[in-house]
Amino acid sequence: MLTVAELNAIRDRVRKQLSVREPHNRLIVGVGTVGIAAGAREVIVTAMQEVSTRGLDLVVVGEDLALPASEMPVVKFVTASGEETVYTKVTAEGVREIIQSLATTVGTLADA
Repeated sequence: MLTVAELNAIRDRVRKQLSVREPHNRLIVGVGTVGIAAGAREVIVTAMQEVSTRGLDLVVVGEDLALPASEMPVVKFVTASGEETVYTKVTAEGVREIIQSLATTVGTLADA
């Protein structure tokens, strides 16, 4: 038998997992074949670490973005309302700067 505290912990964990389905600000990293060859793997790992460290209300996903190889790695920021900003030739340090500049825009999980 589970205690009330354990049930509340399970409820909170499941709510957090389900909240990803709601519209959120998203940071999309182009991780197709060309993107990975250009260094996107390091960019997405750095982005996930940075978002987690800062506790931001921002979902990081990888997608195959159809852009020229000369512009890879690519990061696209999409607001919950659908506005998009595309960053090209992003490095791991560059994604840190992008996330730092977006931190005030997206807020933290505690604010949500």
